[in-house]
Amino acid sequence: MLRRLFQLVAVACPIGVFVLALEPVQQLMYGGHGTQGILLLVGALALLAVAEGLLFRCWILPSWSEKLAERLYAGSYLPEEDTLARLIDCIEREKNAALIPELERLVQQQRWRLRGWLELARLQQELLHDATSALASLEKATRYIKDPEDAALLLFRAAQLCEKSLHDEAACRQRLQRAVDAHPDTVYGRRAAARLS
Repeated sequence: MLRRLFQLVAVACPIGVFVLALEPVQQLMYGGHGTQGILLLVGALALLAVAEGLLFRCWILPSWSEKLAERLYAGSYLPEEDTLARLIDCIEREKNAALIPELERLVQQQRWRLRGWLELARLQQELLHDATSALASLEKATRYIKDPEDAALLLFRAAQLCEKSLHDEAACRQRLQRAVDAHPDTVYGRRAAARLS
């Protein structure tokens, strides 16, 4: 609550300064110096816009978006209560590749979750240095993930993996083409089309 109040005061300060600048503008306008008054008003407006823009862009909107995301997407969700998130965090923190088979089992149990498949593929590649298994995980995920945007993302990631880690340009193009054919109106479907052209 105090943070919100502090943010409100911070937003109000530049507006207060702008209001104070209006008095000299009025004096200049009524004193026959209209051009100077207009220039002062435009300068004050520009400073107000910059100050408020920076406040909102760098401080207020990021904190509001975090709270909004929690309310919209998380509900009562807490990362520490999520088995998948806890296991991924443990594997990353300890660099424990021996836990990856356990992650595979958990991803299979929660096969509808895009995050599980993406994290599994990433950890297979980063910790096991096994791009082939990572590719197989992304391919397997396309059978279970039904959302077109997410499915196109999986194919696009698989194509990138083929290109960068497996150095297989034909396999890369094949997956890009699948993304274009199956999901042409998605963000990654369009990106795949752009890569193929």
